[in-house]
Amino acid sequence: MNSPAITITLPDPIYHQIKQQSQLMQRSVAEQLVAVVIDYSQTERLDNDIELELAQLEFMTVQEIRQAAQLTVSPKQSQFMQELVEKQQREGLSVSESQQAQQLSHFFNRVMLIRAKAAFLLKQRGYYIT
Repeated sequence: MNSPAITITLPDPIYHQIKQQSQLMQRSVAEQLVAVVIDYSQTERLDNDIELELAQLEFMTVQEIRQAAQLTVSPKQSQFMQELVEKQQREGLSVSESQQAQQLSHFFNRVMLIRAKAAFLLKQRGYYIT
């Protein structure tokens, strides 16, 4: 797939920030800028999805809320995220790996937020939470 090429002018402080990030991630400035744009677009979409999912918890039965409160991250996902974090610290991540890490991070946050909201709703409805 061919991606369109564009030329942009950045304010100096933004350019230097992106340049510093690119050095830390061992990428070119262009690759880092692409990663930032992709990250931002995915964050916006994922945040909206999480908000919708949290709002829907309000209308679930107690049994459904209990199931939501027991949601977990698989050991395989947790291990993969740990490997990505260690690799990032050692040598940096490729754009693809950075995207995978971001997606996993959002998934982990989603699970945590759903469990917390489910626990809150159960308590609010008078159920004991362990």
